[in-house]
Amino acid sequence: MKREDRKAILDWADDIGVDGPVRKKIKGILDDIDALDVLNTVDVEKALERTKKKIRRRKYGRMLWGGLAGAAVSAAACTAVFLFLGILSPTVQDPLYSELKVNPGMTGTFVMPDSTVVVLNGSSTLTYSSGYGDRSREVTLCGEAYFDVAKDADAPFIVRTPSDSYVTVYGTQFNVDAYGSDGCRVTLINGSVGFRYVGKYGKNSDVMLKPGERLVYEKDSDLVSVAEVPVKSDIAWKDGKMILDATPLSEILDILSKRYSVEFEVQDQSCLDYRYSGGAFTIFSLEKVLETLQYSSSFKWRYDEAAAPDRPPVIIIYR
Repeated sequence: MKREDRKAILDWADDIGVDGPVRKKIKGILDDIDALDVLNTVDVEKALERTKKKIRRRKYGRMLWGGLAGAAVSAAACTAVFLFLGILSPTVQDPLYSELKVNPGMTGTFVMPDSTVVVLNGSSTLTYSSGYGDRSREVTLCGEAYFDVAKDADAPFIVRTPSDSYVTVYGTQFNVDAYGSDGCRVTLINGSVGFRYVGKYGKNSDVMLKPGERLVYEKDSDLVSVAEVPVKSDIAWKDGKMILDATPLSEILDILSKRYSVEFEVQDQSCLDYRYSGGAFTIFSLEKVLETLQYSSSFKWRYDEAAAPDRPPVIIIYR
């Protein structure tokens, strides 16, 4: 950030009479921006457009799945971008926000201000306000994340999802898959969590989970199901793996579609019934995964070069 821009923001804060804590938060955000010198030299929009063009040229699948899993990820390394929103809002009371974002096919590990550890899956975004940790700890997730929540009985940890539902915990380990607004999945590793959703008639409904259980919420049908599951299969992604245990191709394509931000068009629906086993499967790239899967079945795949430019990359599955 240019020195004059930084000064202008701080002068503006002084002019409107922000108090000390708010000014300190603003200054901290400006310091973070200054530290990301690499972003100052990048035209983000142009870089994104160049990336999309490369994707269309079938280079998309070479993006790494887990190259950054298990390590603290810098903003420059995985293009996790920290944004401040509302800083020019008309009222001082409006909160500032931070956003953590991870690119398709990658994972990123972050430590929150309260020492809660969050692992974000590909194409996922986590947003939280500047007041995080004061009286409550609330985040908004779009995508998938694994949480290891620091215990704090006085400040519940809340995860909001695009499907108008949320998870409340006080200190536990769990996984939330909430890529879209049509529903979500919550898997509890240990501790206890409460899941709340708004039903069709506007009534709140609550469900408690026990360790080893997975909750599946379908918003359109207003259905919630809970079942005991091998939780390792739901969190293997954070270690760059996928556990295959009679897993149908339809489920695998759903996982890949969300985490790589691609679309699959299946021309022969019988392909989806094929099941894969073999335990933990290490994922290196999208193309490598598809090549490996087709070795043990009879399907083929290719990129749809004629897909509309405004669509995500499209992969056709056929025989």
